[in-house]
Order: sequence, then structure tokens, then C-alpha cells
Amino acid sequence: MKRHGDVSSRSEITEQVERTTSEMDEKEADLDKIASDVETVRETLDNLDLEGTQECAEELETAFNETEDVTVEEFDSEDESLEQIQDESQEHEGKIEGHRDSSESDLGKVSDASSRIELKVAQNELVKAKEAALRDIEFLAEQIDQAREAREKSDEIQSQLRARVQSNG
Repeated sequence: MKRHGDVSSRSEITEQVERTTSEMDEKEADLDKIASDVETVRETLDNLDLEGTQECAEELETAFNETEDVTVEEFDSEDESLEQIQDESQEHEGKIEGHRDSSESDLGKVSDASSRIELKVAQNELVKAKEAALRDIEFLAEQIDQAREAREKSDEIQSQLRARVQSNG
């Protein structure tokens, strides 16, 4: 009998999907805060009168421009981190799809075997194997959908946040 090797358990697959979804949500929230900070810095600079002394006006402009620069740098860093999590999620999706393909292949092999087996009691037992493969295929398809939906949502939110930061940059 073959060994199961490094095949993931259902709970491991579910935990991975949930973990990357949670990490994407956290990064999105961080990026939203940073984007709000960038907008606040820009709005404040735009709303300053700058009619004190020339020196003060220059210092204020310099300080706000530097504040914007470091805030945008922080956004870019967090954005890159989110990108890595999304890549990890997509890689995990691919692995889950591989597991699903394997389960579908196994289902086909079990079906082929059951069509060649004459003994009715043996055929009845193979129905259990078919049902197990079908449950696995359904579970894996659900996990793929959840991972894909979370990543696509994250991609959309990330695009919106990038647009906010780049709109006045």
C-alpha cells in the first residue's frame, strides 16, 4: 500500500486558507490607515496658508513633503508585504488544485476498478471509496474558491488603496 507522504490534511488546508485570508485582511487595514495618513498630509499641506514668513513656509513645505515621502515609503513596504501574502495564497491555491486533480484521478481509477469487479459486495465497498473521493473533491473545490475569492478581494482593495496614494503623488 502506498504511503500518503506529505499530503496535507483538510484541517491544514483550511488553516492555511484562513491564515492567508486573515493576513491579507490585516495588511489591507494597515494600508488603509497609511493611505489615510498620506491623504491627511496632502490635504493639510494644500490647506496651509503659508503666509507667515518665507522661512516658515519653506520649513512647513519641506516637513510635509518629507512626511509624505516617509509615509508613502511605508505604504510601499506594506504593499510589497501584502503582495507576498497574495503570492503565497495563489501558490497554495495551486497546491490545492493539484490535490483536487489527484482526487479526481483517484475517483476515475476507483470507478474503472469497480466496473471491472464482478463481486457485488466488493462493488458496494468501492462505493465508499467513490464517496470519499467525491467528498474530498467537493472540499478542495470549496477551499480553492475561498482562497481565490479572498485573494481577488485583496487584489481589488489593494488597487483601490494604491490609487488613493498615487492620485496626488
